[in-house]
Amino acid sequence: IGSSILYSFPEVGTIAGLLGVIMYAFGSIIPLFVFAWLGPLIRKKCPEGFTLTQFVLERFGRLNQIYVSLMSIAYMFCFMISELSAVGNILVTLTGVDKIAPVICIAIVTTLYTGYGGLRASLITDNIQGWAIILLVVLSIIGLATSIRIEKSVIDNSDLLKSNSLGWQLLYIMPVAVSFATLFHEGFWQRAFSSKNDRELRLSAVYGSIMLFPVLVFLGLTGMIAVWAGLWPGEENLESYLAFFTLFKVLPDWVSGITVVLAVSMSCAAYDTLISATTANFSNDIFNNRLPLNVTRFLSLIANVPAVYWGLKDLDVLRVFLIADLLAASTMPPILLGLIDSLYFLNWIDVLLGGIGGLFGVFIFGSIFYHNAKDGIELIGLPLGLYITDYSVLGAFIVAPLSSIFFTFLSFGVRLISMWVFTKIRGEEFVFPKKPEVVDTKKYAGNKFKDDTEIIQSSDPDEIEIRG
Repeated sequence: IGSSILYSFPEVGTIAGLLGVIMYAFGSIIPLFVFAWLGPLIRKKCPEGFTLTQFVLERFGRLNQIYVSLMSIAYMFCFMISELSAVGNILVTLTGVDKIAPVICIAIVTTLYTGYGGLRASLITDNIQGWAIILLVVLSIIGLATSIRIEKSVIDNSDLLKSNSLGWQLLYIMPVAVSFATLFHEGFWQRAFSSKNDRELRLSAVYGSIMLFPVLVFLGLTGMIAVWAGLWPGEENLESYLAFFTLFKVLPDWVSGITVVLAVSMSCAAYDTLISATTANFSNDIFNNRLPLNVTRFLSLIANVPAVYWGLKDLDVLRVFLIADLLAASTMPPILLGLIDSLYFLNWIDVLLGGIGGLFGVFIFGSIFYHNAKDGIELIGLPLGLYITDYSVLGAFIVAPLSSIFFTFLSFGVRLISMWVFTKIRGEEFVFPKKPEVVDTKKYAGNKFKDDTEIIQSSDPDEIEIRG
């Protein structure tokens, strides 16, 4: 979690009210439970791995590994931009300083200590971040309780406690968007593979969700409080994502100072996770671990240049997040099908076309919804963001995973028909692709053949790994 939650949840509170806040928070913790279930499954399928793309390599081949890795890098790059943009705007809002120097310093310092300490350094800052969030929430509660006065009549006349369409849409959009995004985030997979065991992984996800939910709900409520107190939009007519920070107008300056420090620490803890995961993608997936360590570190440093450039722009942070989520929702479903043993017949072509088909499905839906192809292709970039009155975003997140699965099986169907046609042309009997036979591990494990193929016993006694 980065400093962007200080934007997103208060903004939901100002627009979709209490229902939107609860649904948004609920949708943000559901993916952790999904991850707690899928994490051990991936660990069993790929015991020697440390990223999701390692499983993709073993199940769907090198080309798909590179494809998924590039999509994952693009996804995390969106998050890097959003994180730098968020913390930069926080500094401008609370201190009035120019954000160029602080953003550059945050990116460089974070990359340097992550390049030196690796995943261990990132895990340490996660613990610091956890305490930073708790301290921030406690300070905010004390400050609001002692400094904010709200008339009951204002609350009664407000629409923020009423049911609304957007709030109910978030009940679907958020779990789907964030679930696929979580599974697409290599930082999470690094933590899955580095967990002591499956039990610890599941418990940490459950405990984390229980602790996280009330924090997210509280941050959403601050947006509602800002509206009721008349602090937002205020005379400056501020954007809704700044609602949380309007509360600091009535709080002492030292509270704002501490908030700046805590926000920066939250941002660094999220950013170093992204740097660590992106570096792992570069080194392991793209270059197959053939680059010297210092070269890999240099590449991770270079990756900051475009992230800082776009992070200094006045971007819509939530829109960048949404684009990344839609990308994940299109790419991940075909990969997850590879976990189902009975779908052994799906291969790399099916998965590749399925991922591309997910975005193509969004284009088709958008063209039908808006009655023209131009708006249809623009819907992939979600130009109007999340908080709109129509159902285009909801439709995009419904269509993306469904169309990716549809095109995956369509690809297999075309392959199957082609196989049938060729067998008929050759006058041969058509045979449906057979499931690979299980090799007697006790008989062959440890054997090495003349072509350098080697059969190695897996951590599962009923499975082996074939290398070569």
